[in-house]
Amino acid sequence: MESAEKRMQISKPTIPLILVLTAVLVAFIAIIAAAIRPLTSLENTLLWVIALALSFVGSFYIGKESATSAAREIIRPHARSAFRRLFSLYQSLSRVGIEISKSKDPQSHAITLARMEAIVVEQLATADDALEDWCDIVPDEVEELRSRFASPRDVEVKK
Repeated sequence: MESAEKRMQISKPTIPLILVLTAVLVAFIAIIAAAIRPLTSLENTLLWVIALALSFVGSFYIGKESATSAAREIIRPHARSAFRRLFSLYQSLSRVGIEISKSKDPQSHAITLARMEAIVVEQLATADDALEDWCDIVPDEVEELRSRFASPRDVEVKK
């Protein structure tokens, strides 16, 4: 699955680059053909329209990828502080969840603990949703968080 995603990431900029290089090749072919023999106006127009169309399409997609990359780089520094707060929230809620699961005792405040656990589960679900939202902006940091947070909460809850 990961290798398919990497191939898609590699091929995204490759296709527009191939289009632009093909446009350059068509332009060179038109120049060479014109040097060998005079081209009719239809041949000349057709070759240059093909070169122009290929270069427009390739340039559009290269520009789109460049703008997306630049936008990510502009947003990234501003998003890090908010992301750190989300990370702290996530850790705090996990610690509360661990403590609740440790302190469950049939004789002690079972209803209160159940309510607290429900609240924590809902807050964790909200934090998970927020984490998915952050995936669009800072995917590398989110993956780092997920790998670093192969969660003590999950280990404790499973016990």
